[in-house]
Amino acid sequence: MDCHEPVDDYCDASQADNLQIPPNSTDSDQFFIAIEVEVTQPSVESSEEEDDDDDDDCAPNLRVSDLETLGFWAPCPRTESDNLPESVISGMLSRAGVPLHKQKYMTDRISLRADEIASAARNKEARVLPMQVLISMVACSCYGEAVVDP
Repeated sequence: MDCHEPVDDYCDASQADNLQIPPNSTDSDQFFIAIEVEVTQPSVESSEEEDDDDDDDCAPNLRVSDLETLGFWAPCPRTESDNLPESVISGMLSRAGVPLHKQKYMTDRISLRADEIASAARNKEARVLPMQVLISMVACSCYGEAVVDP
């Protein structure tokens, strides 16, 4: 895979009703956020393999090089917007090993979903708002990206 090829990273956030939530002693409303980050890297193929797979010339051959799940607590003020500020999300993503230049789309998506979860009628009485974030990203050594242990 050429480092100048565009790569689509993936991020999705949703309410997660089946998460294992650790105890928390605070009395205020909180998000519990489980972030699962899958890092893939281009695989090095031999030229013989490349010759045999002419149909796959457009698709990069990727391998999962790391899969990590981290849990975070964050306060939820229950406002119309900014229930989970982008700076807080960015800190979580950084600790999970997501490079800063890949975070903008992810922080926007997670922040929007946090607002939806915080304002949902079904969560009105809930003190803990569980959220699961799934991320899959391609690391490319050309940009100095490497799998980093958080």
